[in-house]
Amino acid sequence: MNYSFENIAGYIEEKEELKRLCEIFNNREKYKEKGAKLPKGIIFYGESGTGKTLFAKVMASVCDLEVLKINVADAEKESDICKLIKKTFAKAARKKTPTMIFFDELDKVLPNDSERYYSDRSKTVLAQLLTLIDGMDSSGDLVFVATCNYYGSIPETLVRPGRIDKKINVGLPNYSSRVEILNMYAKKSSCQFEMSVQDMAKLCSGFSCAALETLINECILHSDEKGFVNEQLIRSQFFEIKNEDIPRESSSVEDSITACHNVGSFIVAKAYNSGHYTLSLEKDTVCNNFFNAIVTLNDNRDDWDDDDDDDWDDDDFDECDEDCGDETDENVTSILSKSDYINTITVLLGGYVAEEVVFNKVYDNVIEPLNSIDRILQRMSDCAMFGVGLRYSEERNRDVLTYTDEHVAKVNAVFEQTVNDCYEKAKAIIEKNGELISKLSKVLVEKQIVQETDCEKLIEEFGGIKF
Repeated sequence: MNYSFENIAGYIEEKEELKRLCEIFNNREKYKEKGAKLPKGIIFYGESGTGKTLFAKVMASVCDLEVLKINVADAEKESDICKLIKKTFAKAARKKTPTMIFFDELDKVLPNDSERYYSDRSKTVLAQLLTLIDGMDSSGDLVFVATCNYYGSIPETLVRPGRIDKKINVGLPNYSSRVEILNMYAKKSSCQFEMSVQDMAKLCSGFSCAALETLINECILHSDEKGFVNEQLIRSQFFEIKNEDIPRESSSVEDSITACHNVGSFIVAKAYNSGHYTLSLEKDTVCNNFFNAIVTLNDNRDDWDDDDDDDWDDDDFDECDEDCGDETDENVTSILSKSDYINTITVLLGGYVAEEVVFNKVYDNVIEPLNSIDRILQRMSDCAMFGVGLRYSEERNRDVLTYTDEHVAKVNAVFEQTVNDCYEKAKAIIEKNGELISKLSKVLVEKQIVQETDCEKLIEEFGGIKF
């Protein structure tokens, strides 16, 4: 079967990336004459059922590539897998026509999802792949294409530039993509749907492409004799699919994103503070007692200012002491320096950068950390940490003074430069520890909480933190 871009419904941005990639391979001689090296490897990653394999099929058809598939389903030993991989690469090298070596669900083999870290089998398979991909030329006549459900589980050594150069995230479809996908499958039937595809798309937030196709198919199978699908039937099939598949899948994806974010902040925090910590899957934590205390202290300052002293009694303080327990590092006080705040901003950005590095995109779980950064910057300005002439207080602005536009612009410029500087610091640390973040994230998803002693052992096993 020949595939084209018309086979991909929705996914406008992702499809544009694929079109650009196909344009390069279809005009490889032009780019080689310019001195460019074409990508040796491409990986399509994202949740199950989002059409990653379809993207690869479209690329093969559009670029007129012969496909040799590596199918390891029947291989039990690492020696069998390695032989199969080596045989496929050798066969592709003998081809006189442009060829795609296709490895579906690479993360099922490398590494094994049931293990905390690489087994001897996955190390052997990895070494084989690295050797064979390194041996490929950059003519564009041979390309290695893989899919995986969890990009974070793929070893950093495999996806570095020069091996797998291009990564395209095919995630869960957004609203506009869901409309196009539902419309495509609905048009293939002769049934009449009482609910519009727009309303169905709103209903199906979080559904994969496969789940959307199943919804339409189940509605068709249960339609009446005249081919009419009423709203009640649509909703009943929606809830059936959602209860069976979506919550479990969405939870797994969300946990992976949260784990990556938290581990990213944790790694950066270790660069600035060696105090106590607990690595957890809890949201809006940097997994470091010292910096968590600073963030919490700063976030609650406005509330403290607004409360009257009369609202507090001895029982309140006793309750607070009990609740806080070991959560607050003993070295944290309410007296903080500029470097304390700067380091805290850098730590908060660690999670942001980790998502960029691991997933090539940032999710909406960064909203609260970014809000915390804004509050920290405001506090620093209030305390004249950027200079007496760059103070800016929202409270004073509202009740007493009106700042000039020029003054506000100067303060905002300092805020922006501070964030940019902290971002670059966090990025330098995260990029050195991408593989460690992926491994720790996987353990965290499995265990939910990793105590300090156990985490230190894991860090040592995984090669340590690079600063």
